[in-house]
Amino acid sequence: LIAAPGTYQVRMTADGKTQTVPLIVRHNPLFLDVTDADLQAQFDLAVKIRDKYSEANNAVIQIRSIKAQVADRLSKSPDAKLKGAGDTLTKNLGAVEEQIYQVRNQSGQDPLNFPIKTNNRLASLLSMTLHGDGAPLGTAPVIVKNLTAELKAETDQLAKVIATDLAAFNLETKRLGLDAVGDK
Repeated sequence: LIAAPGTYQVRMTADGKTQTVPLIVRHNPLFLDVTDADLQAQFDLAVKIRDKYSEANNAVIQIRSIKAQVADRLSKSPDAKLKGAGDTLTKNLGAVEEQIYQVRNQSGQDPLNFPIKTNNRLASLLSMTLHGDGAPLGTAPVIVKNLTAELKAETDQLAKVIATDLAAFNLETKRLGLDAVGDK
């Protein structure tokens, strides 16, 4: 992200020596109708969107990590109860993943065939928010609010799956003497 106008500290380390110097960021004087407050609002909104985008992507990374661990444990035992618990967990994790991220995209044509999901909408909104210098468009904060609520529902569902289905799977791994699956 581009920094908002203001005074910052820049710290550089080279050859074991660290130096800190002030840095003043000013907006482009050619944009006479843009205020520092406009640029600060743009920056603040961009940071908020970036953080939600990271949250969405981290949830997908977490889901994929759990699914990989489940596959590993299933490969170590033919137990039917373990397989049933693993299948339930994987299916429910997949359902959450599909809400956050479009898992069907395989080619450049696929975004036309399958709807974009939360993470892609956040990425698009971030790109639009950072386009140009000025206050965010009037609808952007409302869209961020809606996407934030959508992502919260999705991550709440993920937490529920972890609390119930992952716990049930780990009971089966314990019964069989296998390592538990972590939630990361």
